[in-house]
Amino acid sequence: MSASRPDSRRTLWMLCLASCGWAFSFGLGAPLASLWLRDAGRGPRVIGLNTSLYYLGVVLASFAVPYLMRHAGRWCVVAGIVTDAVVTALFPWTDALPLWFVLRLFGGVGTALSLIPMETLVNHNAPKERRARDFGYYAFSVALGVALGSLVGLPMYPLEPRLAFALAGIVTLASALVAWFALPAGQLIQPEEESESEPTSPTYRANFLSYGTAWVQGFLEGGLITFLSLYLLGRDYTEGQVSLLVGGLFAGVILCQVPLAWLADRLGRLPILLACHLLMILALMVVGWYPGTATLSVALFVLGTCCGALYPLGLALLGDRVPSNGLARANALYLASNCAGSLSGPVLFGLAIDGFGPSAPFVAGSLAVVVVLGASAVSRRAPIARPQPEPHAEAMPRRLAG
Repeated sequence: MSASRPDSRRTLWMLCLASCGWAFSFGLGAPLASLWLRDAGRGPRVIGLNTSLYYLGVVLASFAVPYLMRHAGRWCVVAGIVTDAVVTALFPWTDALPLWFVLRLFGGVGTALSLIPMETLVNHNAPKERRARDFGYYAFSVALGVALGSLVGLPMYPLEPRLAFALAGIVTLASALVAWFALPAGQLIQPEEESESEPTSPTYRANFLSYGTAWVQGFLEGGLITFLSLYLLGRDYTEGQVSLLVGGLFAGVILCQVPLAWLADRLGRLPILLACHLLMILALMVVGWYPGTATLSVALFVLGTCCGALYPLGLALLGDRVPSNGLARANALYLASNCAGSLSGPVLFGLAIDGFGPSAPFVAGSLAVVVVLGASAVSRRAPIARPQPEPHAEAMPRRLAG
């Protein structure tokens, strides 16, 4: 129903622009926070814990977002983006570990407040025949922002680290203004489009592959963003070379999101999603074996392509199975699953490095993908969730006739 609204295309492009601005802060702040902690003398475990607290904030806040979407509307999104901006800018202005932890936790809260409503609107407004493409455009915008943040932040860090964090905050504040004009006033999903029946519960059993995909994508994203730059620096690459290699990973995300989404709409979302899982296992193993710069660049490109595609393709599958009156809760649960993976990823990556060496996390990442695929294969398929008519709707004439 919402796909026929004349302003749905405009809303999509504005949301893409706002999400790109938010992602710039994330792409700059996440790896630079790890470098800042490293230079402060903190080890991999503390760095991983600091990143995990960010994702813990997302998980904790995600359960309140559907309520806030109904009662705060676009203020929910704007408040979340502003919180992210302020937290990122303030991070390098303290030397106290507890304050670093608090800032990262509140950064996660801001992310949940902003991303869940935007993703819900994309899912809600997308026509079924192009749902993957709409999420492809959204994912492209997020990936572009993250890549730009990394490409700008990493070379700036040795020169003016505090200025780099401040730049991220300024760009993100500008995206809050875009979000304000992009989102409708009042409820983000209009009440007349809700069913009178109770929203179908977006259970894990009915949508296991989508939620499992969200978890493994978050697991890899959290671990790679936290430790990939440190891993490459430990292999004697310079900051400039690391910037190019990480940029190659994000180039895969940026260049391939829309073509993969188009293929998913044409060939089926499930086959493309499964192919991305399998290619990602191969890319992780190649990166972990460190075969040389040229092969490493190709593997990182493939890894970025496949890992970046998991999130929007999983959301597109979820949108196919969950009715519109359950999308807010389903998207909140999806992001919570994603961030549960991101919560565990940095900690387990850090423990793997401490216990087995710098290449161990890539083996762990491959095993995580295998576990999700295996669990999805043996999980019993649940029926597609659809709202059911009220029982009295058909029974009333019979009672009257009786």
